[in-house]
Amino acid sequence: MQLATSAAMAGAALLIVVKTGAYFETKSVALLSSLADSALDLLASTLNFLAVRFALTPADAQHRFGHGKAEPLSGLGQAAFVAGSAVLVIIESISHFHSPQPVPHGNVGIAVMLLATVVTIALV
Repeated sequence: MQLATSAAMAGAALLIVVKTGAYFETKSVALLSSLADSALDLLASTLNFLAVRFALTPADAQHRFGHGKAEPLSGLGQAAFVAGSAVLVIIESISHFHSPQPVPHGNVGIAVMLLATVVTIALV
């Protein structure tokens, strides 16, 4: 489990770097949304890594039945992060509705999304 969460963190970090550069070049809201998703993936993967590590520790005097509740608490934190990023992307989308602009360098955005697809399939 720790190897899987470590790979997910590395993949998300790679995609954050690439998508950030592509967003500043294209100013695409779709790419911004995907960047927020990757940032959430990194945060979620980090939380999962820590939660799994903590959940796997054996029972002790304070936790007679183990530390398994760490994973559901991690999921609750991830849900809060998803809700927060959704609000930010909605705000950005509304501003683009009022003053739409063409997406410059659209090929860069498409290439980055293809890379993201390959990385995601590799992780799966």
